[in-house]
Amino acid sequence: MRKLHNIAVWLRNSSIHCDLWEDRVSLRLGIDNDTRWNYWYKLINNLMRRQSQIKQFLLDYDKEINDNILNSSDWDYLERTHRFLYPFASATLWAVGKDSTLSQILTIMDGLLRYYEKNKEHYSKPETFDRRILHSIEMGWFILDKYYTMTEDAPVYAAALLLDPSKRIRYIERHWPESWHENAIAGVRTIWEEYKTQPEAGPAESVDEVSASQKRQPDEWDALLEELEVTEDLGDSMDDLEAFIKATPIKISGSPLQRWCHKDQRKTYPQLSRMAIDILSIAPESADPESAFSGGRRTLSWDRERMTCENLEKVECIGNWLREGHIQKTVHGGMGVITDTGFDSGGGEDSDVNFD
Repeated sequence: MRKLHNIAVWLRNSSIHCDLWEDRVSLRLGIDNDTRWNYWYKLINNLMRRQSQIKQFLLDYDKEINDNILNSSDWDYLERTHRFLYPFASATLWAVGKDSTLSQILTIMDGLLRYYEKNKEHYSKPETFDRRILHSIEMGWFILDKYYTMTEDAPVYAAALLLDPSKRIRYIERHWPESWHENAIAGVRTIWEEYKTQPEAGPAESVDEVSASQKRQPDEWDALLEELEVTEDLGDSMDDLEAFIKATPIKISGSPLQRWCHKDQRKTYPQLSRMAIDILSIAPESADPESAFSGGRRTLSWDRERMTCENLEKVECIGNWLREGHIQKTVHGGMGVITDTGFDSGGGEDSDVNFD
């Protein structure tokens, strides 16, 4: 790894070497840094993609590279490291996808813990023994345990997991030690106590959704129908949270957040849906918040210093809706932005509302 870092620095420090590399290899190597661990994976991945060309390049310039030339044992170690880091890179990309939610975080940590266990067993065998990778596994295990402990202080992570229709309480019972169950569920119940007495989420039912028996006073026929009723009101025996997490997990299309935003789901679990939407709307990683923060700084340019925080938030929110396709401009056949904010509006090809 030290040799690979030195080669990357050697290329970065010389435009002549860099140009020769690009002519021969046709792929920039890149360089590692201290802030993003996956740059090491990207660096090694680029090395593996052009392995034959890079080997020849290093042989041709072995005098300039000196002691940093990669021998066969170095290549073997880099290949093992590349294979070992691949699931970590995949997990990072999985957590920043368009449909990613907070419910994925503990799943990722559980998956990596299982991956550590399998690889520790593999590299402890005499025929595949590797002291350096075993040491890396021990260090990674230590860091993972640290973040497991941190999630105990923030019950929203366990709540997001339990509110995922494809996981619920069965996931915890199957994959977590029994000693973890009580504290995790108790933390989620604490959050639920704050939501269960709040008003129901979602718009009122439309006239078409109200049955005829709800429009008039119950009569004798309604009483007879009630005597034949076989369904059970879950609210009489258990609250929404207990009913949901103890139900059978189901496969869903899309994200858990999209599922909870569905009209039928919000109607079935009125208070719980508010809690689920609030928790599952939290970004699982910092990439999206950082991007929104950077976009806000570009919007709040030096000649817009008098824009209020409230208006800046509205501009960024509407911009996000436009990019995600949730709303369409009137010039493109959509309804545009409906607002009662009192902003001066103006028309145009580029904008339906002028917030300046």
